[in-house]
Amino acid sequence: MTPRGPAEGASRDAARTPASSHEKLSRTEIVTTALEVLDEHGLPNLSMRRISDYLEVQPSALYWHFPNKQSLLAAVSDRILRPLTAETWLLPGAGTEPGTQQTRTLALQLHTALRSRRDGAELVSSSFALGLLTVDLVRMTSGAARSDFALDGWGGRTCAEAVVHYTIGQAFHEQQQTHAAEVGALQAHAQDPLEPQDPTERFTAGLDLILAGAAALAKDETSTAP
Repeated sequence: MTPRGPAEGASRDAARTPASSHEKLSRTEIVTTALEVLDEHGLPNLSMRRISDYLEVQPSALYWHFPNKQSLLAAVSDRILRPLTAETWLLPGAGTEPGTQQTRTLALQLHTALRSRRDGAELVSSSFALGLLTVDLVRMTSGAARSDFALDGWGGRTCAEAVVHYTIGQAFHEQQQTHAAEVGALQAHAQDPLEPQDPTERFTAGLDLILAGAAALAKDETSTAP
């Protein structure tokens, strides 16, 4: 992708918009452009300067909408996670339940969303760790676990945290390996015959193990209830 920066030979300052046009630049356009930069250059090179060059504005135009880089990265993370909030799964009591596998479906959607963008898992992991996401991954997954396994309180949150952290971590691992392979830095090793070849198959194997534990915990809680 070719940056939408200043034309060759033109002055950078002349190509940027004046301060009076800050308000004309929308948050949506900035986030969309940041995603383009992310896909093209990766997270280490996702700088405010590079984004502003793509938009042909001064960096101050970005700070008009975002107080700092971390808040912009959080908005980009939320955009990556948008498919999770656009799907038809529902919290308990919110309407007709779309089945009994909401936790698994939600985890698969999260895994797909993270891998849809270069370094997506690393970016979302950072925003998640700092509590900057507006998409509440743990609450969403807790609600799904409550529907699937009748896990409330501590049990539901523990299940949700296990699923969310496992999904983000596995996606990050896969993307790191992909990048290493692209630059020739991935060390060759003998394939474990017990290891699934497909990354999604490997991910779902671990996910199903977590969900089996959640189901067992729910069954144990039910059998010991007064």
